[in-house]
Amino acid sequence: MENPDGRQDETFLPPALAARILGVSPATLRRYAALWERTVGPLPRAPGGGRLWPEGAMARLRAARERALREGLPLEEALRGEVPEGGLSLLLPAEGEALLLLKALAERLERVEGELRALREENARLREALKALEAPRKRPWWRFWGR
Repeated sequence: MENPDGRQDETFLPPALAARILGVSPATLRRYAALWERTVGPLPRAPGGGRLWPEGAMARLRAARERALREGLPLEEALRGEVPEGGLSLLLPAEGEALLLLKALAERLERVEGELRALREENARLREALKALEAPRKRPWWRFWGR
């Protein structure tokens, strides 16, 4: 299936499956993800916020790991030198996909701002209720000791 820009749709893998395919633990995959985002750029995110691994990124990471082992390089250096066969365009989201991600992000931000507004209103109501519960003091509390 092709996108309007001519690129093939790419499959995104959840971290557990990506770790199993690469033959590493989930903790190692998290370190790889941090390295990837520092070196290459951000990975796509699921609606819940978790990282997703595109198949192109998996292929590039696998090739970088092999090169690092073969040439004795740090993985970060091997990853910088690896460019997928399709070029950098494989790593960038399609325009339609980017717009969908932005729309989802805007909707989520609007929802969070609404929740924040409601929490602030509730906080103000609770402060007013607390003020009403406090008995007014006729004299300072330290006057008790001076009797």
